[in-house]
Amino acid sequence: MKKFFSKKRNIVIVILVLVMIAAAGAGAYWYLYIPRGTASDEVVYVSSVATITGQSANGLNNRYAGVVESQESWSVTADSTLKIEETFVEVGQEVEKGTPLFSYDVTETENNLRTAKIDLERMNNDLTALKNTIDELTKSRDAATDETVRAEYNIELQQKQLDFTSQQYAITSKTEEIKKLEETAKKGVVTSKISGVVKSVSNSDDSFSYSESSNAYITIVNMNKFQVKGSVNEQNLSSLTQDAPVIVFSRKDNNTYWKGTITKVDSNNAKSNSSDGASDSMTSSSKYPFYVSLEDTTGLSMGQHVYIELDEGQLEEKGSTSSIWLEEYYIDKTDEENPCVWVDNKGRIEKRSVTLGEFNTQTFKYEIKEGLELTDLIAMPYPEMKEGQKTLNTDEESGGIFEDVDGDLSPEEGADPNLLEYENEEITED
Repeated sequence: MKKFFSKKRNIVIVILVLVMIAAAGAGAYWYLYIPRGTASDEVVYVSSVATITGQSANGLNNRYAGVVESQESWSVTADSTLKIEETFVEVGQEVEKGTPLFSYDVTETENNLRTAKIDLERMNNDLTALKNTIDELTKSRDAATDETVRAEYNIELQQKQLDFTSQQYAITSKTEEIKKLEETAKKGVVTSKISGVVKSVSNSDDSFSYSESSNAYITIVNMNKFQVKGSVNEQNLSSLTQDAPVIVFSRKDNNTYWKGTITKVDSNNAKSNSSDGASDSMTSSSKYPFYVSLEDTTGLSMGQHVYIELDEGQLEEKGSTSSIWLEEYYIDKTDEENPCVWVDNKGRIEKRSVTLGEFNTQTFKYEIKEGLELTDLIAMPYPEMKEGQKTLNTDEESGGIFEDVDGDLSPEEGADPNLLEYENEEITED
């Protein structure tokens, strides 16, 4: 019996040793041959195709609100010292260069001018009399032999010479006054310096603009020279630069467009927008105006609201409205016969085959004909990437970038889109 239990104990010991050896071997194999940070441990960052390509889910590129305005305007500010006698034009009226706009009541000015000329004549006569007196006093002083008498003449001469100098200064001032009165009297009727349409007349109940911030009495705009004024928020301000090519799209028909160039980004003229009127950074954001010069303005009308996009070759890339153009570095061409992209699938990365179309040698983008949608989340491939790795959507972290449309330039509901609604840098004639 003792031999039986002893033999059984030896068998158990042998089994335990074999198990320990097997466990040690498995541990060594895992440590030596299984790499740390496997596919299930590392995170792959993905973004939507829409964000990467600069398109929103409905196929629109990053775009900014704009309105068509005049590239040239001229304003005249009424002389506050004069009374306007009559205004000859009204808002909306077409005028030519030299057309009379309004007239001043210069009756008082003409009366003041006549009085000033009489005063000047009297002052000149007084100056002549002073000069004659000084000459007589000088002769008398020179003829005197008594030193006391000569001293008295010198004192009187000094006073007359001071009077003479003062009179000369008064005559100069009166001459300048007469010159200004003559210029004012000649104004009479103020004429337009350019051909165009009357945009506004001060104190008029009608106007092309909803608000008139200018102090000008009358403003004329050239209806034949258009530009587009856009608006960009401070987050996207750095993406717009002077001389950058843009495309201006009609809001009614996305297939109607005009090409142009950014002439100015006014980063010094911010306008703060706030939903509740507050100005703190948590509730408001700044908008900056920028201006676009167009190659051709055929079909545009003053006050028309439009969209503005940076010209990145999207018109050439639009073989169809569903085309997606993707940078070549997102294409995994490890297998030249089977190009792929790395796509998120329920939180895990996987390879997906795509059908490539044309390659744009200027933008270095491939047309994706099949296999990808704007809503797909994709990653930039790298050698260590393996299928099954977890994904993190960077769009959710950053909020994505699709459209930057400024409501301030958008027409109000029910408003006539043909009304002029803009501000312009004006040439003011004082």
